[in-house]
Amino acid sequence: MRKLLLAFMFFTLFPFTHVLAEEQVYRIGAEKAFPPFSYLNQNGELQGLSIAVLERIADKNDVKFEFIPMDGKQAEEALRKGEIEGVAGVTYSIDKEKYMDFSTPYFTMSDSLVIPRRLKDEVENIEDLRDTHIVLKEDTAGLNTLINLRNNNFTVTTNQYNGLFMLWNGRADVFIGNKWTSYFFLDRYELEEQYVVLDIILDPADYAVAVQEGDEEFRRFLDKAIIDLKATGEMNQLVDFWTKGENEEEITRLKDFITILSIFMAIGGFILILIYIWNYRLKLAVNKHTKELTLLNEDLHDQRQRTADSNAFKDQIINNIDAGIITFDLNFMMTSCNPRALDILEWPQQEGVEQSPVFNEIRTHFYHDRAKQFVFHRNGQRKIVYYSLNDMYNSLENQAGYLLTIRDETEKVQLEQKLLTQEKLHALGQLVAGVAHEIRNPLTSIKTFINLIPRKIAQKDFQEMLVEYLPKEVDRLNQIVTDLIDYARPSTPRIQPCTASELTTMLTFLHVTMKDEHIDFQLKVPDGLVFYIDPQQIRQVLLNILLNAVDAVKNVTGKRIELEMYHLDEECGEISIKDNGEGMSVEQQHHIFDPFYTTKAKGVGLGLTLSYHLIQENNGDISVTSTKKEGTRFVITLPIYREEDSLNEARSTRH
Repeated sequence: MRKLLLAFMFFTLFPFTHVLAEEQVYRIGAEKAFPPFSYLNQNGELQGLSIAVLERIADKNDVKFEFIPMDGKQAEEALRKGEIEGVAGVTYSIDKEKYMDFSTPYFTMSDSLVIPRRLKDEVENIEDLRDTHIVLKEDTAGLNTLINLRNNNFTVTTNQYNGLFMLWNGRADVFIGNKWTSYFFLDRYELEEQYVVLDIILDPADYAVAVQEGDEEFRRFLDKAIIDLKATGEMNQLVDFWTKGENEEEITRLKDFITILSIFMAIGGFILILIYIWNYRLKLAVNKHTKELTLLNEDLHDQRQRTADSNAFKDQIINNIDAGIITFDLNFMMTSCNPRALDILEWPQQEGVEQSPVFNEIRTHFYHDRAKQFVFHRNGQRKIVYYSLNDMYNSLENQAGYLLTIRDETEKVQLEQKLLTQEKLHALGQLVAGVAHEIRNPLTSIKTFINLIPRKIAQKDFQEMLVEYLPKEVDRLNQIVTDLIDYARPSTPRIQPCTASELTTMLTFLHVTMKDEHIDFQLKVPDGLVFYIDPQQIRQVLLNILLNAVDAVKNVTGKRIELEMYHLDEECGEISIKDNGEGMSVEQQHHIFDPFYTTKAKGVGLGLTLSYHLIQENNGDISVTSTKKEGTRFVITLPIYREEDSLNEARSTRH
């Protein structure tokens, strides 16, 4: 009971403090088309100077304002009915004071004239507005003054936008209103070049917050808050922020004045310091030339050091490189020789190196061939030397001499021969193992039949099997031997011109097979492509690869094989065979050209091996790319028939 009594006494003695202690919500009406004081942004929310002032007051005093966009008359009527607690951005007038109260004004300014730019020189004061049609807002402060002008027509609007709209559409000669609002709409609709705003002084207007008549508590709260904002300078900051850029013409004039004043001051200052600058420049010139000479001297020293380093670096490379290097002048007189060249030439020192027997042997060759590998015997040993003679040029691209490079390739060739021998032995081992494996299978079958003859020769079923399978196994042995002979001793190719279309003649009998297997076969053969090959051998290669492609696509849907021939460059053409079959693994691709390697159940494994050798015999090359479940592509590169080939062919025919 005692606590309730104390609370009642506190609220009775401090009613206003209680109101502001809680967050109070005040409904404030504001015009929705009165920039920069209040207007709707792109999100449909009110913003502007009046809104910003009230928001700053709310932040500082723990109150909350709810802003409601309205027309001017609509807001005043809502305030009179008590639907809202205040109206922002209202201009003071005696008539309005009869039914509402006003806070301390937070901004004061007079209205301006907006006229077409063509009338700028005709209007200098209010008296020049006689005999014109004027449109203005109904609560304009200078309305009474304008009414006293004779021979005028007036149109009163509820907001400034409507008045400006009437001016733009030629329904009025002059608009009177707030200049910042005018600047805002002229800029938005890009009409600055057609209309001008004149600062002809009219009766000033105070912008304040209107409250309900008799609401002294809210009015005093607003008065105190506005005075505090002015005292701290925050009001000026808000005004500057929301009105920036609206006085550009005045700022421009002020800038022009400052610029002219600065020019005169600069001229005077220039005259005063001209002599000083002249003397200072002379001093700088002397210092500059002194520094340039110093830098040139340092740069020359650096260049000498870089040259010395470069020469030392080159000497180290030449003296330690594995190749012998000898230089000559244009008369083939030796000018330099590195240590490695002395070792290869078997000569102890540079003097008299021309007398080295090895050098004399090399010299007899490079007069005829600029690059060559030759073999000679020295002290009972076989030596292989490669040399290359090239022209040397100076910085002006004039020939200055010759550069002879010598390499001792004796050890390299010996290693290559050892590797070649090892590869041959390895290939022979694989070949023997493959032959043994392939021949063992049919021999096993034949031996089995022979062993069964004494016991089952009288049985009719055995006789039929013997007649059916024994010849097949013998044929298989014969095929293996035939393929092996073709592989070991392929016939000498008969090189001759062959057009791309002639190579496809072997496809005639394959068309039936592909049609029966429902294979989509695409053939692209250009005109004018002539290979220089043995046609019969290359047809055999194409047949082997195409038959493999037919087998590869048997178990896939949408079977497709593409054969395309085209020019690669001036010397070579290519044949591409592509299928969308089962594809091959990387391991399979590594062995497809090995003898007796096959993935077919009844294959011998010599088809691609023989094809590889035939292509090599025809001066060509073959490569393969394949991906599992996606397909395989073989590319065969072959020489193209050229004019020099026809000349060589004619010479060989005459011989």
